[in-house]
Amino acid sequence: MKCTVVALTALALSINAISLQADSLRDIYELALENDAQLKAEEAVYLARREVENLGRSQLLPQVSTAYSYQDSEIDTDGKGPDFSNPPIIPIRDTSSNLDIDTDGYSVSLRQAIFDLPAWFGFKSGKEVTKEAEATFASNQQNLIVRVVEAYLLVLRAQDNLAASQAQERAFERQLEQTQQRFEVGLIAITDVYEAQAARDLSQVERIVDENNVSVALERLSVLTGQRHSNLDILKEDFKIRPPDPIDRAAWVDFALANNFQLKAAGYREEAARQTAKADKLEHAPKVSGGYDYSDFDTNGSRSVKPDTGIVSPPDGSDEQHVWQISVNLPLYSGGAISANRRASAQEFNAAREERINLTRNTVTNTRSLHMTVVSDVSRIAARKQSIISSKSSLDATQAGYEVGTRNVVDVLNAQNTLFSAERDYANSRYDYIINMLRLKEQAGLLSPEDVIRLESNLEPAPPPTATAAK
Repeated sequence: MKCTVVALTALALSINAISLQADSLRDIYELALENDAQLKAEEAVYLARREVENLGRSQLLPQVSTAYSYQDSEIDTDGKGPDFSNPPIIPIRDTSSNLDIDTDGYSVSLRQAIFDLPAWFGFKSGKEVTKEAEATFASNQQNLIVRVVEAYLLVLRAQDNLAASQAQERAFERQLEQTQQRFEVGLIAITDVYEAQAARDLSQVERIVDENNVSVALERLSVLTGQRHSNLDILKEDFKIRPPDPIDRAAWVDFALANNFQLKAAGYREEAARQTAKADKLEHAPKVSGGYDYSDFDTNGSRSVKPDTGIVSPPDGSDEQHVWQISVNLPLYSGGAISANRRASAQEFNAAREERINLTRNTVTNTRSLHMTVVSDVSRIAARKQSIISSKSSLDATQAGYEVGTRNVVDVLNAQNTLFSAERDYANSRYDYIINMLRLKEQAGLLSPEDVIRLESNLEPAPPPTATAAK
């Protein structure tokens, strides 16, 4: 799994260097890798979750600590004591003493778990958490590809719709001019002029809406990269539409069950919960640990007594200790906390298991649905392309009938609307196919930056705007 995460990142970083004004799909993807806040947050979570394994391992390894201390103390004492200055008479008299002591030294402590089942299963749980984090981050990396391509194609989709609405507006403007001319010479009624005027006005509204949609789509794209973009490469007209390979739906389902990163993460999450439940279940078991303590302290100082007895000794000395120990800890009662933790972790394991089962079912359903959708997209695109040809023929026939008086202006306007709708639907169906194909690969765990490179090869620079289109 770790290799998968590294491979995805390495392949992504192998794409060409980006420019300051990056408008190609590959460049925008590279910018998203560097600047997408969502992916950065997900990466931070991934790195944090990886440390859970190290934390669990630490409970099984030696715990070593050391300490150094220094103490300076001065003690003054007043009292009564014997006077040995004039034996054999030893009277009791008032005395005073002063003790000045400096103590410094260090200690070293070593603790090692010998038998600790909760710590062992906690460590095994941490290993599963690390695997879960790696699978989740691999899924996040795949999801970034989908988000980038969706945002990119959303701009192209909006631009295509705008181009269609601009062409429609120009066509309706010409139709309005022709209708006014025919009305002025008495060939048609004023109602035809009104119909053409209404159609032209409505096309203007649609064009304004589409202009705003382009701006909104560009803003959404900038969220991923942190930069503003324009003049995006567009999809080639000869872009090949192919059915999913393999065409067998069951093969895609089997592959998704084996390779879907979210499903893998759910499996690791379930196993981590299982190991945690075992650890909490064994908290009542005895724990055996060994220890060794070493300390070395030196004492230096002076002592004075009044009156002087002549037998005062300085408090100098040293103290060195070696302590070996074996301890057995058997919890008897902790206010019910151990039992509560055991029950809670058991239910958390049940929840993780049911989540994995639910995700498995959703993965199967989503994979099958996306496969069916992609297969349908292939046929739908071919049908929409044919509908454009049919709509053009219908418009030509309707226009000819209008010229000879067998069709009215409403028929012409409807035929024009049908053609423009067919063109929009054809463009949108191609974008839908791309997104659905990427989502199918994501479900199967097959999506990688290579798909960005492959899609990039089917894009080309947009042609410069013409004076007619700019109007």
